[in-house]
Amino acid sequence: MQQAGDPGEAAPVAYDVSFPNAVHHEAQVTATFRGVPAGPLRVQMARSSPGRYAIHEFAKNVFFAEAFNGKGARLAITRPDVDVWQIAGHDGIVKFVYRIFGDTPDGTYMGVDATHARMNMPAAFAWAQGMDSHPIRVTFTPPQGLNWKIATQLFTTSDPWTFTAPNLQYFMDSPTELADLV
Repeated sequence: MQQAGDPGEAAPVAYDVSFPNAVHHEAQVTATFRGVPAGPLRVQMARSSPGRYAIHEFAKNVFFAEAFNGKGARLAITRPDVDVWQIAGHDGIVKFVYRIFGDTPDGTYMGVDATHARMNMPAAFAWAQGMDSHPIRVTFTPPQGLNWKIATQLFTTSDPWTFTAPNLQYFMDSPTELADLV
């Protein structure tokens, strides 16, 4: 078993999620992929959800996307498919920043408003092809002035707003609710 810091350990994928325009059903996600091999990185949204096998095309709700390398330089993005963003010219780090609309707080989609955020992970999070086995860290930043708490099966950390998952499959099967929970 590898120990933390071993050279062969996969770099965690980091997601930072905020809700700067929750009243209009928007979330902003910054996905940071480290240890990206040479060549274009393919970032993708799921097309379906665990236990729900119909095609939903979650990428249709992404209305803004940009990418940066590890030094903050903007990277070109192409869309070879409706649910794929291809990012080239990186330096081994890609920060993929996108805004996503969600007004359907059910078990399939995501819903965000001034009272809560219901995150069905496949509907909300883009992932990098070939990085499925990387551990994941997600940090939520709730809107100011709201008494939101988090309900999730993701693993807690010393930061009450940061959670982890051992891999993409576990993460995608971990719906998360942020609200003024009792």
